[in-house]
Amino acid sequence: MPYHNPNSRSRRNVLRIVGVLVVLAVIAGVANFLHATTSEAAGNVKPQIETMQGIRQTAQDSITFAQGLDDPDRFAAHIETVQQCMDDYDRLADAKQIKYLLSDNLQERIIGLLYRNQQRTIIDSMRVAAHNLDGQTKELLSAVDAAMADDFSQHAAQWLLQVDDPTQANELIDRYGKQRAYASMREMLADLRSLHKLRSDVKQQVSTAVSNLHNAEAAAAAIAVPERNGDLDPAGWYTLATNVASTMGVQIEQTMEFNCGGQSGENPSGFVAAYYCQMPDRSQRNVVHMLTTHPDWTQTARSPWLVDMVKHELSHRSIMISCGTTQPTIAADRTEAVTNSYSVLFFGADRDRITNQQQGVAEYAMDASSDQLATAIHDGNCE
Repeated sequence: MPYHNPNSRSRRNVLRIVGVLVVLAVIAGVANFLHATTSEAAGNVKPQIETMQGIRQTAQDSITFAQGLDDPDRFAAHIETVQQCMDDYDRLADAKQIKYLLSDNLQERIIGLLYRNQQRTIIDSMRVAAHNLDGQTKELLSAVDAAMADDFSQHAAQWLLQVDDPTQANELIDRYGKQRAYASMREMLADLRSLHKLRSDVKQQVSTAVSNLHNAEAAAAAIAVPERNGDLDPAGWYTLATNVASTMGVQIEQTMEFNCGGQSGENPSGFVAAYYCQMPDRSQRNVVHMLTTHPDWTQTARSPWLVDMVKHELSHRSIMISCGTTQPTIAADRTEAVTNSYSVLFFGADRDRITNQQQGVAEYAMDASSDQLATAIHDGNCE
C-alpha cells in the first residue's frame, strides 16, 4: 500500500501562494521602479518645459498687445515672424514623445521610456526654438517700445499743457525720462502695458479737458456784455472781463511790460494790448496778461473792447488746449485771424467791434475761411 503524506497538498498550496506573492512582489517592484524612473524623467524635464512654455505665453501675449495698439499694421512683419517661431515651437511641444513623457497616466509614461533618445533630441530642439522665439519677441516689443517712445516725444509736451490735472502726464514724462532695462521679455511686456495704459489715461484726460473747455466757453459766451462805453465804469468793465476769464478758470494779470516765452521788454510792433503765453511748464496756462502801458489802455479799460480782448486771449488758450499749441498746423499763417474767429464763434465776442478796432491789421482780419478753420479746431481738427 503506497505511503500517503497528508501534508503534501498543503505544502503545494503554500508553495503556490508563495510563488504568487513573489511574482506580485516582482511586479510591484518593477512598477515602482518604472514609476520612479518615469517620474524622475518627467521631473527633470518639466521645469525646463515650463520655462519654455512661459516664453511661448509671453510671445502670444506680446502679439495680442501689439495687435491692440492704435496702428498694429506697423508691427505686422514682427508679429508674423513671432507667430512663425511660435508655430515651430508648438510642433515640437505637441510631439507624441513629449506628451508621453509629461502624461499623468503611468502607462503612457512607461511607453514614453521607449522614446528616451527621441525625447532628448526633441527637447534640445525645443530649447533652440524657444530661444529663437524669445529673441523675436524682443524684436517685436522693441519695435512697440520705439513706436510708443516716438509718439511720446511728439505729443507729451502738448498733453502736459492740455490736461487739467498734470499728475499722470508728469508721471509719464518721468518714466520715459529714466533708463529702462528688463530682466526678461515678460518684464518688458508688463512695463509696456503699464506705459500704454498710462498714456491712454492721459489721452482720455485730454479729451475730458477739451469737453470741459467747450462747456466753459458756452458759459463764458452767455455772460451779457453791455454795448456802450458808458454802461459801466472802468472798475465795472474790468470786473466783467475778470468774470468771463474766471468762468474759464483763468485769471487776468495786469503788467507794464511785455514778457512771454523769453521775449521781454518792448511791446512787439507796439500793437499788443493783451497777450497769452504758451509756456512748457504750464506756469502761464491759466493766465491772460493785460498790458497797461499800451497807448490806448485808458480808453480800452472804459469799453466793451476790453472784454473782447480778453476773449481773444482766452481763444488762444482754447486753441492750445484743443491742439496742444496756440499755432496749430491747420491755421497756417492765419493764427490771429483764426483766433479772432474762434472768439466770435465760441465766446460771443463782437465781430463788428473787433473789425473796427483792428482796421488795417491784415493778419487779424476775419473772413469765411478763418471761421471755417476756427470751427474745425473746435471740432478737434488741428492738422
